[in-house]
Amino acid sequence: MSEIKTIALLGQPNSGKSTLFNNLTGLHQRVGNWPGKTVEQAEGSFVFDGVTYNVVDLPGSYGLSANSEEEVVTRDYIQSGKADLVCILVDASQLERSLYMLADFVGIRMPVMLVLNMMDVAEAAGKKIDASAIEKHLGIPVLGFSAAESKCYPEFFKKMVSAIKTPVCLDSKSLRNELVDEKKNGEDIISRIEAALGDFEYGVCEKIWIAEKILEKDKLVCDIVNEMLPFARKNAIDTILDSAEGRDGGILTGEAKYRWVSKIVRESATPKSIEKVFSKWDRIATHHIKGKFFAFGIMVVSLMACMILAFPGMGIGFGLQPILESAVERAGNALGVWPVAISFVKLVLVGGTCITVCMTSFIFSIIFVFRILEEIGYMARFSYAFDSWLSRLGLQGKAIMPLFSGIGCTAGAVCGTRVLDTRGQRLLALVLLWAIPCGSKVAVVLFLASTFFGSAAPLFGVGYVALIFASFYLSSRLFGKKLVPQNERVGMIMELPPYHKPHWKMIAAMVGRSTWGIFKKALKMILMVAAIFWALSYAGDGNVENTLLYRIGNAIEPVTMFFGMRWELFVSYLGGMFSKEASLGIMSTLFNHTGEAFSLVTRVAASENLGEALASTITKPESLAFLFASMFNVPCVLAMGTTYREAGSIRWLCTIMGYYIALSLGLGFIGYHIGLLIF
Repeated sequence: MSEIKTIALLGQPNSGKSTLFNNLTGLHQRVGNWPGKTVEQAEGSFVFDGVTYNVVDLPGSYGLSANSEEEVVTRDYIQSGKADLVCILVDASQLERSLYMLADFVGIRMPVMLVLNMMDVAEAAGKKIDASAIEKHLGIPVLGFSAAESKCYPEFFKKMVSAIKTPVCLDSKSLRNELVDEKKNGEDIISRIEAALGDFEYGVCEKIWIAEKILEKDKLVCDIVNEMLPFARKNAIDTILDSAEGRDGGILTGEAKYRWVSKIVRESATPKSIEKVFSKWDRIATHHIKGKFFAFGIMVVSLMACMILAFPGMGIGFGLQPILESAVERAGNALGVWPVAISFVKLVLVGGTCITVCMTSFIFSIIFVFRILEEIGYMARFSYAFDSWLSRLGLQGKAIMPLFSGIGCTAGAVCGTRVLDTRGQRLLALVLLWAIPCGSKVAVVLFLASTFFGSAAPLFGVGYVALIFASFYLSSRLFGKKLVPQNERVGMIMELPPYHKPHWKMIAAMVGRSTWGIFKKALKMILMVAAIFWALSYAGDGNVENTLLYRIGNAIEPVTMFFGMRWELFVSYLGGMFSKEASLGIMSTLFNHTGEAFSLVTRVAASENLGEALASTITKPESLAFLFASMFNVPCVLAMGTTYREAGSIRWLCTIMGYYIALSLGLGFIGYHIGLLIF
C-alpha cells in the first residue's frame, strides 16, 4: 500500500488556489459539503514518486477570523491538524495585501510552505521579488510559482516533498515584536493576556495566536476560552480588555501584522508603480456612469461570443438527432426489435443525449468566456460597475455576469454563480436567476403571444421585462433576509487586480474538466426525466387518447382549470420543465392529433399549423393563463441539474422549484381571471 500524505491549500480569493488544485488533481476530484456545513468541500488526489497526495482546497478567505461560514470551515480544518503540509498561496503581483493571510497564520504549529503565485504577472508589471530572501526571513520553504505554467510544477513537487520530509513551522518571534512593541501599541496587552491564559491550550494554536483572537474579540475563540478557563482567569482577561477601552483590538493586531508584512516586502521585493497600466482603461471601466455602459457593451459582446462558440455543438446535437433516430428505427425494424424498444431508444436515449449535447455546448461557452474575463482581470471591474444596483437586492456586483448570461442559457449561468463570496449570496442569485428567460423560453413566449394576440404581442415583451424586475423585488424580500441578513450585507471592497494575458492551456484544461463533469450529471437527469415522460406518453397504436398521460390529464382537468389551463395546456406546461421546445412539441401533438406518440425533444415543425390549431381551440383567457405561467415556469431539466450541483442541496432545489411553480401558476390564475373580465 502506497504512502498517503495530505496537503491543504490555503489562500485568499483569486490567489490561484483553484488553478493549482485543478492542475494537481485533474479528474481525480470530489465535490461535496463539509460535514455539518453548507460550504462546498473540494478534495482530490494525485500520485508523485509512488506517494499518494490528498489535496484539500480550503474555501478562500482573507484571514483566519471567524467572520463567515467559509472562514470557520477553513480555520477548523487548519486547527484539526489533519494536514501534513499547509500550502499558503499568495498573489505575488499584490504581495503586501496577500501576505496578510500568512501573518494571520503565525502562531499555528503546522508545517507550512509559502507559494508566491502569479510571479509571471508580477514580473510583467515590473516587480522583482526575491523568494530566497523571503525564505531566509521566515525560515520556511518559499517558492516563486505560476500555477498556470506547467513548466513550474517540477520545482513545486521538489519543494513540496522537501517541506513534508523536513516540516517547518512559522516562528512567531518576529510578529510578537510588532504586537508587543510598547511604542506602537501603548502597552504590552498581548503578553498580559498570555499570562492570564496560563497553561491553557487550544489544539495546534500557540498562546500568542489565542491572545490575538481574544483581543480581536473573535467569537469562537472567546466562547471556548469562557467555557474552559477558570472564573478568575476569565475575569483577569476581561479586566485587561477593559483597560484597552477606546482602542479597537482588531485595528491594533491588524496594524502590527501589516507592519510585519511591510518589513518582509521591503527586504525582499522591489515594487514598480503600474498606475499607468490601470488608469488607461479604468477611468472608463470604474466610472459610475460610463462604467455601466462599458460593462453592458462587454456583456453583449460576451453573450454573442457564447452563442458563436455554442453553435457548433448545438448544430451537432440537433443535426445528429434525426440521423440517429432514423438509423435506430431502420436497424430495429431490420432486426425485428419490439416497437416499444425502438421508441425508447429513439425518444429517450438518442433524444436525451442529443439535447444534453446541445445544452452543454452553451454551458461550455459560458464557462469559457467567464474564465477569460476573469483571467485578464476585467471581472472585478465588471462587478464594481453594478455593485450599487445589486446591493439593493442583497447581492454584490459579482452577480451581474451570471444574471445577464442567463439570457443565453440558464444552466450555464447557474455555474457562474460560484464567483460569489458566500453561500447565501449564491443561493439568492440562483433564486433570481431562474426568473431570467433563456433564448428558448423567449422564443416560445413570443410565438404564443403572436399566435393568440397578433400585433399586440410586443406588449407582452414589455410586460415580461417588467414582471422580471418585479419578481426580483419579490424574491429578494422573501429569501434575502434569511440568505443574506441585513447585518451581513456589506459593500464590495476589492483591490482591482492587474490586467494580464490569459493562460490558454490552463483555461482549456479547467473548462474541459468542468464541462465534462456537468455533462455527465446533466445526462443522468435528462435521461431519467425523458424516460418518465416517455412511459407516460407511449401508446402502442400511436393514438394519444390511449396514453397514460391522456388519462391522467382528463382526471386532473378540474384542478388545472382552476389555474385557467385545460389538461392539454397543463401537460405542455409540465413538458416545458424538461425543455421549452418540448412544450410546443407536446401541444403540436395534442392539438393537431397527428396520431403519433410525441417526443419531448421535438424540433418545432409546422409551427404555422400549430398556431392555427391553438387559435381555433384555446380561448383568450386560457391563452393568457398559459402565457403567464410559461413566463415563470421552472427552467429546463439541465438547469435544474446544475442548480442542484451548485446548491449542493436537494432541499434548496425543491424550495426554488416550488417557489417558481407557485409563482407561475399564481400568475396563470391571475391572467385567466383578468382574461375572463376583458374578453
